[in-house]
Amino acid sequence: MSKCGSERKNIDIESLNERVRKAGMKLTQQRTQMLKILLEQPDPVSADEIFKKIDDKSGGMDLVTIYRILKKFEEAAIVSRLEFGDGVARFELALESGHHHHHVICRQCQRVEPIHICDLDQHIKMVETMGYKQVSHRLDFFGVCSRCQ
Repeated sequence: MSKCGSERKNIDIESLNERVRKAGMKLTQQRTQMLKILLEQPDPVSADEIFKKIDDKSGGMDLVTIYRILKKFEEAAIVSRLEFGDGVARFELALESGHHHHHVICRQCQRVEPIHICDLDQHIKMVETMGYKQVSHRLDFFGVCSRCQ
């Protein structure tokens, strides 16, 4: 069972910068700014939402650059890409420990809340006995939140 809510709160900009360096990427001003924006977000955000938060004084970024950086961060397991069936990719910081969480998404207002418990260890072990390696999974719940009811 994975509980990662408190681990998410322990992520700081220095540990993220170190993860970028370990992934073999240069720590540019644009990458640092994106890490800071992602760190400040309580919920997964889209590239468009990141674009709106970019500080023009620090060099600014266009959407193409944001998508390119997000792709590199995703490949390096620094961010997780989330898709909730509405055609919008959202991103959040990934935990270095490999722990993860799931989400519940409101069908009406698109509110996203994390679920910090995962009890699928038996399923993962079963898949591994079938010969699969590097097994991962995603589980998202959809419903109508109490605000929209």
